[in-house]
Amino acid sequence: TCKGSGVEVTLNNGEQLQVDHILVAVGLEPSTELGDSAGLEVHAQMGGYVVNAELEARSNLFVAGDAACFYDPVLGRRRVEHHDHAVVSGKLAGQNMTGASQPYHHQSMFWSDLGPNVGYEAIGLVDSSLPTVGIWAHKDQPNEAQINTDPAASEKYEQGIVFYMSKDKVVGVVTWNIFGKIPIARTVIASGEEHHDFGQLAKQFDIHAEH
Repeated sequence: TCKGSGVEVTLNNGEQLQVDHILVAVGLEPSTELGDSAGLEVHAQMGGYVVNAELEARSNLFVAGDAACFYDPVLGRRRVEHHDHAVVSGKLAGQNMTGASQPYHHQSMFWSDLGPNVGYEAIGLVDSSLPTVGIWAHKDQPNEAQINTDPAASEKYEQGIVFYMSKDKVVGVVTWNIFGKIPIARTVIASGEEHHDFGQLAKQFDIHAEH
């Protein structure tokens, strides 16, 4: 219920909280009833129909978009809920229906604008359970990227990049207020190389330039 300039929330246990805003994140579960009669395999953890490299679930039956649980040659088996993935995988599935027999290897991206001054672009495995390394452009250090592992509350992190890591390899990238660098991130992920000098890696993204 609205209370003053904020909102009062009553939890299931009766506890009441007064907050400024409420974010509702309901999530989703894939609907797989359509393929039940065809006996399609549904991935137990990720949901979606299991497909091969050509997005084929069974002989001459193709699945694309977030309904497909596909094998990513770099990041392993995945199910992705991105518009970019839906467009590219749908096009490839259609081509493979006509005999193209091409594997799906596109690393899809997603993005959002969170307000007039904040936006991000992301690609790969952006998972909160993974270790991250953030490189941020500071106003008082215009010519050098710094690794900041202990951000001060007084500092403003207005522009930078976050690398999501697995065994010293970059598996995901978020660019914060840096735009048009996804092709570079896609190349970094696809290379499968180990990285230790993140300041040097961040230079590829030109994080100190105006975006």
